Formats: sequence, C-alpha cells, structure tokens
Amino acid sequence: MSPVEFVAAIRAKLAARDFDRYVSVSLDGDRLGVELRWMGTTRFDYRTSPLGDGFRAELIDQRVSPFHAPFSGRFEGYFEEALANVGARVI
Repeated sequence: MSPVEFVAAIRAKLAARDFDRYVSVSLDGDRLGVELRWMGTTRFDYRTSPLGDGFRAELIDQRVSPFHAPFSGRFEGYFEEALANVGARVI
C-alpha cells in the first residue's frame, strides 16, 4: 500500500479502538510522523521511500518523553502489532 493508504488504515484502526485520542499518525510529503500524547509527548519521524508495491519508512528522528522511556519495550511491541494488522512488517 502507499503511505497515504497506510496512514488512512492506521488512523481507522486507532479510531476504532478509541486510541486516536492519544496516538496520531501524519504524513507530510515523504515524512511520516507518529505521536503519542499521554503524560508527555513522544514522537517518531520517518522518511518514506517507494519499495516494490509499498514503501519503506526509515526512522530519522525521535523525541521520547521521560515519562514514556520505562515503557519503550511495551510501546514497540504494540506498534509492531498495529503495523502487522494493516499488512506492514518491521525489518
């Protein structure tokens, strides 16, 4: 899927589970942003590039709230699960 389709699918999944109050996904050109707002703000920024029938997203910046650092392992697991639910995979 394209980055636009990916963002739409993730937003729909977040809204269906009422997580869109805390997590947002945005796309600005080739920049994909994921932001978690709860007891502070954590943001991950990726640069996207075409890859086969889909795209690759490479982490280029992250800002982690000190309140979120102890939960980073759990967050990564949830993020990978969300990606798998829309057909993406982490490499």
